[in-house]
Amino acid sequence: MQWLEPTGVKDFLSHHSSIRITDLKDSAVELAGNYELYVRFEDGRIIKECVELKIVIPRGYPKSIPTVYEISNKFPRTPDYHTYQDGSLCLTSEIRLRITCLENPKFEDFFKAIVEPCLLSIAYKVKFGTTPFGELEHGEAGLIDDYESLLGVNGKKSVMLSLKALSMKYRQANKLACPCNCGVRLGRCSFRFRLKSMRKVIKRKWYREHLASNFTPIPKRQKLIT
Repeated sequence: MQWLEPTGVKDFLSHHSSIRITDLKDSAVELAGNYELYVRFEDGRIIKECVELKIVIPRGYPKSIPTVYEISNKFPRTPDYHTYQDGSLCLTSEIRLRITCLENPKFEDFFKAIVEPCLLSIAYKVKFGTTPFGELEHGEAGLIDDYESLLGVNGKKSVMLSLKALSMKYRQANKLACPCNCGVRLGRCSFRFRLKSMRKVIKRKWYREHLASNFTPIPKRQKLIT
């Protein structure tokens, strides 16, 4: 199908001969096969593992997010190993996934940026009991850590205010106190440009629902700066 060509799926398959197309639909392409992990770390530890994957790439990629499954049952299907009961992997936060997809319209680049490090981290934890790159906590705490890094802010209050701004119309959001804690309203701070780029990735409604369903409210109400 013609929509496959811009996604770089054919290039990905040419570099991973053990992975092949198993289902091709108008809505998505499904890949499956073995993926070899081999890394030698500075401390001498080695990860050498073969895992069987199923990869579903939606037609809307890079605006839609691929789903990756580990189907060889070598990863425990628990939150501690970032693997759901159906074998799908929790690759990272949805915001980061969406941004990475758009920054890497070729699927092979997305795979290298997101999927490979995730597979390596889980395989390392299975073998050695720890992760090589550090590990985000689960739930709200993990989201806050990830969004602090992504947004360049510190603390839950700043993260929630950033998400609140992203959930509002641009002119309304500009009246909020800037999440970077500079002391001025968002509309007068260059931080607004960081949020502006994220507005292009996800719609306001998603940020609004995400904020409401994943974060406990902070008691003190945020005030507007006039």
